[in-house]
Amino acid sequence: MRILAIDTSTAAASSALIEDGRLLCEFMINDGKKHSEKLINIMNTALESSGIEVRDIDAFACSTGPGSFTGLRIGAAAVKALGQALDKPVIAVPTLDALAYNVFPRRGLICPMLDAQRNMVYAVLYRCDGKKLTKEEDYRAIDIDKLIERLEDFGEDIILLGDAMPIFGEKLKNALPNAVEAHSGALYPRASSVAILAEELYKAGEALNYDDLGLYYIRKSQAEVEYDKKQKIEIAPMTGEDIQAVYDVECLSFATPWSLDSFTSEIYSNNMAKYLVARIGEEIVGYGGMWIILDEGHITNIAVHPEHRGKGIGDALVQAIINIAVENGVKRMTLEVRPSNWAALNLYKKYGFKEAGVRKGYYEDTGEDAVIMWLELS
Repeated sequence: MRILAIDTSTAAASSALIEDGRLLCEFMINDGKKHSEKLINIMNTALESSGIEVRDIDAFACSTGPGSFTGLRIGAAAVKALGQALDKPVIAVPTLDALAYNVFPRRGLICPMLDAQRNMVYAVLYRCDGKKLTKEEDYRAIDIDKLIERLEDFGEDIILLGDAMPIFGEKLKNALPNAVEAHSGALYPRASSVAILAEELYKAGEALNYDDLGLYYIRKSQAEVEYDKKQKIEIAPMTGEDIQAVYDVECLSFATPWSLDSFTSEIYSNNMAKYLVARIGEEIVGYGGMWIILDEGHITNIAVHPEHRGKGIGDALVQAIINIAVENGVKRMTLEVRPSNWAALNLYKKYGFKEAGVRKGYYEDTGEDAVIMWLELS
């Protein structure tokens, strides 16, 4: 059983080749995160040094996070490409598992941690009995001060390791008299540890097809966080200033849209009307409306801008309208929807609306019937 493993989760990149549990070769370079330039050479070095052709490898493995977002993607892309090209299985090894294995089989508590920036680390706690590593808690991103508070609860030696140690090592050791820092050669995840754990996973039947290999980031990258902020859906009551933008969404959504005057009347003159708008950033991307008559709520319209469909905006509007109905003592809600509008039908059914009848020829533009739906709230 031959496994070629790589690790690209930190500033160091490494490759290793094992055969039936025996390490044949390991090569590491730690000169910054230039993995895209050097990874193939690192892998070739391990193969050439071992005298083994890549086609004779039985499985490929990589660390799958947490760690550097870019580094992890580069490593995963390489392993998936090899798995696909050679029709070989791939194996995913959590980075912190591999890092903890650097000091196996030393007994006691082991706390591997990787720098997550902004005073944060990716960390987890393991216990080793000399025969196996047992994870004591789940992987997490945690503020270093909170991690120290957590580790203070233990009255035994704790081995600390990882690329966060050069940053937080002194602080940790000053706060934790029982902390022991691993030697410098164990501070970074190693492909040899990835390979050994990968062999165990392979024997346990946990090898994957190349397209099933995924990464585990724990938290989103800063770019993804900023993107999500831009994509965040905000629901708010509709005002007169929103009428034109709502009308634009209406015209893009329906063959026979309501008029601009109709929306003006709804907002300024109809005391039964409750209307909401959905915004992403400053842009109105959808709206929904309901009339409340005694203890019944009648959804009039829900529309989402065509360029923003599939983002959960309709869901957010329906849920918000139901919430308003509940707050206003509504006991039942109703609406009409075209039977051809499967997206809307399924959306309403998702929130508990049930088909209760048909209005024949309800839609004037096509003569299409309307499906009547009801939702019991109490």
